[in-house]
Amino acid sequence: MFLNRSYIFLLPALAALFAVACQEPAYINGPGDNLFNQDSIIYAPDPDISMVNIPEEAISVDSARAICAALGNREYTKEKYYVKGWISALHSTNENAISNYGNAVFYMVDSRRKNKDKTLLAFQLYGKNGNRITQQEMVQVDDYVVIYGQLTNYDGTYETVGKGNAYIYSSSNELFNAPDPEPTPDPEGAVVPEGTINVYQACDISDSIGSGKTTTEKYYIKGYITRFDSKHESGIKDHGNATFYIAATNEAGVVVTREFEAYQVYGKDGKEISETDINTMAIGDFVVLYGQITNYNGTAETVGRGKSYIYYSNNPNW
Repeated sequence: MFLNRSYIFLLPALAALFAVACQEPAYINGPGDNLFNQDSIIYAPDPDISMVNIPEEAISVDSARAICAALGNREYTKEKYYVKGWISALHSTNENAISNYGNAVFYMVDSRRKNKDKTLLAFQLYGKNGNRITQQEMVQVDDYVVIYGQLTNYDGTYETVGKGNAYIYSSSNELFNAPDPEPTPDPEGAVVPEGTINVYQACDISDSIGSGKTTTEKYYIKGYITRFDSKHESGIKDHGNATFYIAATNEAGVVVTREFEAYQVYGKDGKEISETDINTMAIGDFVVLYGQITNYNGTAETVGRGKSYIYYSNNPNW
C-alpha cells in the first residue's frame, strides 16, 4: 500500500502544529500563576526612590517578620524599628482609617517582583513626623516607604503596633513630600489676639512635647475648618462641645498637609454649645481656639472635655 504523495508532505506540518498546541501556555500574572515562570514577567521599571531618606539602621520586611515570628502571641517589641519596603496593597480599611482617623493601613514587601505573600502589615500608621495623613493620595501602592515603630505578632499576623504608635518616616510619594503651603492671611476684620499661633506652630508644639503629654501653657490657635469629626453632632447634643479639624490654609486647590484637631471644645466664653447651633459652623470658617495643646498618640489637638473653647469665629451665624 502506498501513501498519496500529498499526505506525505502534510505530515511535517501536522507534527509542528501538534507540538505548538502542546507547549506550556504563556505566563499570566494573576490567580493560578505558574510561579516557576515568574522570572519571565516583564515589569515596569522601579520608581525613583532617590528622595527617600533611609536610615542606616533600617531593616528589611523579611527581618521585621523574623522579629515578629520570635514574639509570643500579641506580644510586642520594646524597641522601635525603621522598616523599609514597597507598599504592595492597601488594606480594605485604609480609606476609612485615613478619612476618620488620619492613619493608614497597608501591606509592605521587600520586592515589587517576588515574595508578595511575605508581607508586613503597617497598621494604623500616621504620616510625616507622626502627623495625621490628610489625603488618600499620600499613601499609594508602589510607594517605597520607611516606617518607624514597634512590631508585634497579632494572632499570627506580623504588623506594627496600631493606634498611631508607628508612622511613615519617609516615602517616595510626591504628595507625601509636598511642603506645607503658606498660611492663608486672616480674614478682614477677624479678631485675633496678639501672640496667636497658626496650625503649623501648634502641630510643632505638639510634636515637641511627645505622645501623651500636654502643655502647661494655653494658646490662641487660628485656622480654617476643614472637616468635622464623626462624633461632632453627638458631642454637641450630649455634652455641648464640638470636635473638628482646622488647617492653616483655605486656598482653593491647595493640598492641606497638616491639620490640628479642635477636640471637644466649648463655644464662646467657654459656654456649652447649644444643640440648635450644630449647623452654625461650616467648613471654611475661620476660628480662633483657646486652650492647652496635647499630643494624643501623635495627634495634635486641644485638651478635651470642654477645657478649651472657640474664642472667635468669622461665621455671622455663630
